[in-house]
Amino acid sequence: MAIPNPLPDPEEHGEELGGRSAAAKAHEQSVLDSLAADMHGTAAHKLAAQLVPVVPDGGHVGRTIAPHVSRATKARDGLRIWGPAVATTAVAGTAVAVLPLPGPLSLYVLAIAAFGWWHCAGRPGVTESIQMAFYAVADAGSWIRRHIEQLAHRRARYEIRRANPNPNKKEN
Repeated sequence: MAIPNPLPDPEEHGEELGGRSAAAKAHEQSVLDSLAADMHGTAAHKLAAQLVPVVPDGGHVGRTIAPHVSRATKARDGLRIWGPAVATTAVAGTAVAVLPLPGPLSLYVLAIAAFGWWHCAGRPGVTESIQMAFYAVADAGSWIRRHIEQLAHRRARYEIRRANPNPNKKEN
C-alpha cells in the first residue's frame, strides 16, 4: 500500500524556493521571454490580455467592516491575554462577598486572584512590575486627558452655537 506524501510539493502552492543562483534565474527568465514571444498575437494572448486580476475585498460588507477589524482584533487579544485574570477576580470577589469566609481565607482567595493577574502579565519581576504599573497609569492619564480635551472642544462648540443661535440670519 502506497503512503501519500504528507509534505506537499512546494511548487504546487506557488512558494518560492531560495538558493537558486543568478544564472539559473536568468536562464529561467530567458525561457519565459522566448515563450512569451511565441504567444504574442495568438488567441491565447488575446484571452490572457482580457484577464483582470480581482482583489477580493469582501464587497460592501468587507469595506464597511475593514476599518473595525484591528479594533476587534485588539479586543480579542486583550480578552485572550487578560480573560483568565478577570474571570478569577470575578469569582474571587463573588466568593468573598457572598460566602461567610474567615479573614485569612478571604485573603487567600484574593491572593489567588492577584496571582492570576501576575501570571497573565507574564510573571514579571519587581522592576518590570513597577514599569508596567507606571505605563498603565501613564496610558490611563493620556486617555483621560484626550477625552477631557474632546469634551472641552465639544463644550466650546456648544457655547459658540448658544451665543449665536442663527449665524445666517441677517438683522435689518
